[in-house]
Amino acid sequence: METIRIDTPQNVVIEHHVATIVGRGLASMLDWTVLAGWTILVYQIIDGLDISFGSFPQWFWILIFGIPWTFYNLLFELFMDGKSIGKRALDLKVARLDGGQPGLGHYLMRWMLRPIDALAFVGAVVILFNGKGQRLGDIAAGTCVVSMKRRYQLSDTLLADIPEGYVPVHPEVLRMGDAHARLIQRVLRSTSQRRAKTIQAMTDRVKSELGITTELHAEELLRSVLMDYVYLTGR
Repeated sequence: METIRIDTPQNVVIEHHVATIVGRGLASMLDWTVLAGWTILVYQIIDGLDISFGSFPQWFWILIFGIPWTFYNLLFELFMDGKSIGKRALDLKVARLDGGQPGLGHYLMRWMLRPIDALAFVGAVVILFNGKGQRLGDIAAGTCVVSMKRRYQLSDTLLADIPEGYVPVHPEVLRMGDAHARLIQRVLRSTSQRRAKTIQAMTDRVKSELGITTELHAEELLRSVLMDYVYLTGR
């Protein structure tokens, strides 16, 4: 699976897996299923009420059927943090390449170019050859679709459950290796009588080797460093 490195405004580089064309296709199919289900539901309700379709003005049908089909992706991505129902089900979301939060302009640009991307599978072809998993709308908007699924090699630690929306604060941890991270993990999980001294010694080492200056207490800093490492490296 291809990855993409995104530079955040905090000068932190976050590596995400680019959503596969299969994943995006499945998400789109789920979205179409939702829209089709909505259409069938409304039709069944009106038909069950034994109301003539001709008794409604044209604007009513545009409101009931046209607007959901037309603005579905734009509205859901705008109000669900870059996720449609299909994307949410597959743990995908729209992300900006500069690490910022996508806004109305980004979602609007993607939405406006969606018809062109859908024409003769233009979007699929562009995704295959782009290298960043972007269709035309993504390229124009400076966005991409990424997978939010993470596989942690350090998943047995209490720090593995990273909260949604977590923002790492120590980009220096990228200079660490897995062995160093596991050592910090063992120190934090220690129950020996010398635990406090060991934690302080490890904290001094981390500060010295990574050049970190902080007011955090020793154990708090180690937990923060380990969480940042797990997040930024996808371990």
